[in-house]
Formats: sequence, structure tokens, C-alpha cells
Amino acid sequence: MKKNIRNTLWTLAILSIVAITSYFLAGTDSWRVTSPPVPSVDYWQMFAGISLERTYIEEARAHYRTPVFTQELIAYTGKEVTLTGYYLPYSKIDSIIIVSRFPNSSCFFCGQAGVESVAMVVLEKTGRNLFQTDQLLSVRGKLALNSTDINKLAFILEDAEVESLLD
Repeated sequence: MKKNIRNTLWTLAILSIVAITSYFLAGTDSWRVTSPPVPSVDYWQMFAGISLERTYIEEARAHYRTPVFTQELIAYTGKEVTLTGYYLPYSKIDSIIIVSRFPNSSCFFCGQAGVESVAMVVLEKTGRNLFQTDQLLSVRGKLALNSTDINKLAFILEDAEVESLLD
């Protein structure tokens, strides 16, 4: 009885190995898990280098944690940069969108990431209704840094345009 079970298990193991080997040798890539392209890390990594300091904002009559930008980031102010990230809807203004380093489920607005992981994008042309939440976009615009206006994000791409839609 034990010998029959052992033989059956060996037969199943050999058949499994043959099936898996045949599958891989057939040249199919359907077994591979595909993930979206990794968002641009150069600028996102630079953004991550900011620190936050507690600042009293008179307009709000409250203390906020405001960004302190690195010299490297300050040098990019007004220069064109390209960010790749996930689209997040922002406002009723069609020309303003948010690009996030992370998808909606782990973005800044959900409390899963920091202010350094999102950028406000002010498009030259309207485009809010053209995108779906979590759609991967590559956007290019002039970098502006914000540490004073609590109604805007710390990183802003002005005069921006969507360079590509990625899937």
C-alpha cells in the first residue's frame, strides 16, 4: 500500500516537471507577471529629499508642516522636468491634475505616503476628463516649488503637457 502511494507521488512529480518544462520550452511568456512601468525615480527621489518644518500659517490660523527644499531641487525651479506617475483627479478645474508616485490606494491623500510623492500639474490644455484614476502618465512641465500656499501641493509642474499615456 505504501509502495503504491509512493509510486503514485513520484509519477505525479515527474508529470508535473514534464508539464512545467514543456510550458517554458514552448516559448510562451504568458506565465510572466507584468507590472506597469516604474514611475520616473530621478525626480521622485529628489522630491523625497525634502524635510518638513512646523510653520504657523496666518491665513489658516494654524501650524502646518511645510516643506524645506534642498539646494538641488531649488536649482531645478523654472526648468522643464518630466515625471511619470499615476493620475489622480484633483479638482473641478479641468486643467489641473495630480500625478502621484504611487497608485490611489497608497497615495498621499489616503495617508499612505508623504507630500513628496505627489505633484500638482497645471496643463496648458484641459485634460482632466481624458484620464482614469491610476492611469500611468508621463508629464512634462516647468517645476515650481511651493512652501507657502496651503491650497497647493509642494511640487507643481506649470505649463505642462502629457507626453505619453502608459499602460
